[in-house]
Amino acid sequence: MTSVVSSPRLDVPSFYCPFPYAISPEADDVDRATVKWMDDFGLFRSAEQRQYLAAQRIGHCAALALPHGRGEGLRLAADYVFWLFTFDDMYCDERVHEMSLDAFVQFVSKLTRIVEAPTAKILTDDPWAEGLRDIRLRMERTATPVQLARWVEEQRKYLFGLIWETANRLEGRIPPVDDYVTMWLNASACGASVMFVDISAGYEVSADDMADSRVRALTEMANAIIAWDNDLISFNKESYRQHRYGYPQIQNLVSVLTSGGMSVEEASAEAVRMRDRVMTLFLKVGDEVRADASPELDRYVYGLGEWIRGYLAWAMSTGRYLDPRNPTDRVAADPVTMPGAWKERASDDRLDPLPLPAITWWWDQLATG
Repeated sequence: MTSVVSSPRLDVPSFYCPFPYAISPEADDVDRATVKWMDDFGLFRSAEQRQYLAAQRIGHCAALALPHGRGEGLRLAADYVFWLFTFDDMYCDERVHEMSLDAFVQFVSKLTRIVEAPTAKILTDDPWAEGLRDIRLRMERTATPVQLARWVEEQRKYLFGLIWETANRLEGRIPPVDDYVTMWLNASACGASVMFVDISAGYEVSADDMADSRVRALTEMANAIIAWDNDLISFNKESYRQHRYGYPQIQNLVSVLTSGGMSVEEASAEAVRMRDRVMTLFLKVGDEVRADASPELDRYVYGLGEWIRGYLAWAMSTGRYLDPRNPTDRVAADPVTMPGAWKERASDDRLDPLPLPAITWWWDQLATG
């Protein structure tokens, strides 16, 4: 069989990411435990989808992104990442028309309350709400109060961002680049995900260190890089599904750039330049912070880079992005080809800010003199 879908495609680029490969030795055990957790809560809507999700090795995603993670901290991170992917599939990217915007706002507001007060008897018959409640309750036993508060705040921001994203999808609206960059820091859920850097490894970065403007900027930079890398890797899958299944307009950095008149190839190259410029800044500010950091802060800043590398290593090898089809689709599709090597140098290593007002403050964190 051959593909019946002709959709815009890009050549997934090589990535500049000068962090070494690393993976937790508990990767296989964590992956099996995460699949069992999915089964326990029924986080799928068909047998085909269950097999599709189980084969994606999402536990390995957490083990690659958090190579120093161990025990319950790593299992908790893996279950959360799994929850994000399946929740995104069920309620965001592909089933957005199943709810009105008003109904979705009500639903997300209740999920937010579960994150704030997990013993509240809300949405007790919804598997995804119950899965989130389980994660939140386990966080109380695994994370410190400071870490828990940080994660709750980031999860609130993610749920808030979903309202913006859903409104765009329902209206078929592609936002301007600066709006997209701003809101994708929330709606991508990367902020909540990287909060597991210290939780999973059993240490805590102090509140004072995390409040430092340079550390806040580094955290946002890591979030942006991971989210933009995901956009580059997932574009072909999203484009295919939009054309074959009629899913709502893609919310993706490449699509945002093409809406301004660029071709897909031009938009992909521009997205790479953007992420490489931010990566260059991330490395520079990170070195400056680590020069006089506490041991915990030093581990955290380096861990942000490991998250970027680990996500890329997983995303370029998982069937979630290699095969663009829905799990029940029997029509053949051309597989997505991933790059075979890492890029040695940034395509843009300038240290002047990107022309995006929402994030120019990142460049203010560079040491002067």
